[in-house]
Amino acid sequence: MKTRLDQVAFDPELVPGAQNAIKVCLRIREGEKVTLIADRATSEIAACLYAECKLAGAQVADFILEDYAVRPLVSTPRAILASVAGSAATLYAVRPQPGEIVTRAQIINLVTRRKIRYGHMVGITREIMTQGMRADFGHINRLSLRLRSLLSECRVIRVTSPAGTDLEIEHDPLRYRWIKTSGLISRDAWGNLPGGEIFTHPSLVRGIWFCDGPVGDYFSHKYGDLKETPLKVEIANSRIKSASCDRPDVASEFWDYVQEAENANRVGEVAVGTNLNVKEFTGNLLQDEKIPGFHIAFGEPCGVLTGADWTSPTHIDLLARYCNIWLDGQCIMANGQFLV
Repeated sequence: MKTRLDQVAFDPELVPGAQNAIKVCLRIREGEKVTLIADRATSEIAACLYAECKLAGAQVADFILEDYAVRPLVSTPRAILASVAGSAATLYAVRPQPGEIVTRAQIINLVTRRKIRYGHMVGITREIMTQGMRADFGHINRLSLRLRSLLSECRVIRVTSPAGTDLEIEHDPLRYRWIKTSGLISRDAWGNLPGGEIFTHPSLVRGIWFCDGPVGDYFSHKYGDLKETPLKVEIANSRIKSASCDRPDVASEFWDYVQEAENANRVGEVAVGTNLNVKEFTGNLLQDEKIPGFHIAFGEPCGVLTGADWTSPTHIDLLARYCNIWLDGQCIMANGQFLV
């Protein structure tokens, strides 16, 4: 039987974050069709988002994934894709499961082609709804615009951290674009919610990255924060040479992940977090990658936005604490604090 979100109770503490998502980030208007995709794990949050959509006067088509297919998904159900294709806006509020990146890419590619306003809330939790989703996204957007202007002109980025990160990144501004996802979503660029990130595809990456925060995809839900047992990754010519960790299970699973598909071990993304409302790592990537700092990702480079000319069916982020960032020798962040 289909889940009825209008019959699911939700905590009023979720309302401010949901209002931000619907009224500020997606700017849902009366009469618009909104597709809301969720799962059983996020049904309470989805019910709150549904209620705010209805209060805005939207026509809502809601889907709980388990009502339509067995998880983990191998393909997005046709009914969901058809609904998304006919929507003005779409929200994807789902807890990730192993192997589902390809199905999420189906939706992202669809909304990008059809210029549908899209809020990507994969991994959303109550904690995120009451923290990162309560941010002042107008302020974050102004900071992000200022930083994107600096990043777009630089050629060499250096990143260090107290854990031992020392990475050099070459950027070609004529080939690759810096994408702003500040939480204010438009038809021209979808965004993660909570917002607060600027990312691109790098020309070349070399050095050592110590991930002493969460790891992406389903790893953050499985292993949480790696503060006490950092994952060390050596990178040469933009590809992983070695990976080690005091937790053999983390190192082994990460290594298997980045070997399982073509380009899974290639740096696809470098990014700066800009959500000033996020103060500490929680172990959940959706919010933690927005903390002021720097992170990298291996796999899919989102070429439709960045300009990268290759693809991968995987994407895994690695976060670091208290980063220092230099752009062509100018320090713009020290110990996790912006200097611009």
